Amino acid sequence: MTNKAKIELKEQKLNLLKKIFENITENKKALVTGLIEQYAFMYVQLKELNEIIEKKGVVENFKQGKQQFIREQPAVKAYNALIKNYNITIKQLSEFLPPGNSIPMDDEFERFKQRRNK
Repeated sequence: MTNKAKIELKEQKLNLLKKIFENITENKKALVTGLIEQYAFMYVQLKELNEIIEKKGVVENFKQGKQQFIREQPAVKAYNALIKNYNITIKQLSEFLPPGNSIPMDDEFERFKQRRNK
């Protein structure tokens, strides 16, 4: 994913969530703004990690000196740590949602998560 694509995707997610939360009170907006920024950042990073994992796989051959073994792809470790925080952020954001609104989920990303959790 190019830097330009990352920036555009982040802006797209920021604008989408800002629109969803535009009618909440000013007190709540102060709290939500940081969560929205973190959500957009993590979303982009997870998409990039997703691409790396799709391309390189979940495990890799690793050689250290004379030893050679299979280990978890470093992107998987980063993905697993980040996805936990991403899900917590979504849960926190959903608590501030006005009635009848929901945070739209990316279908491609959700399918990837479901495949990984099988």
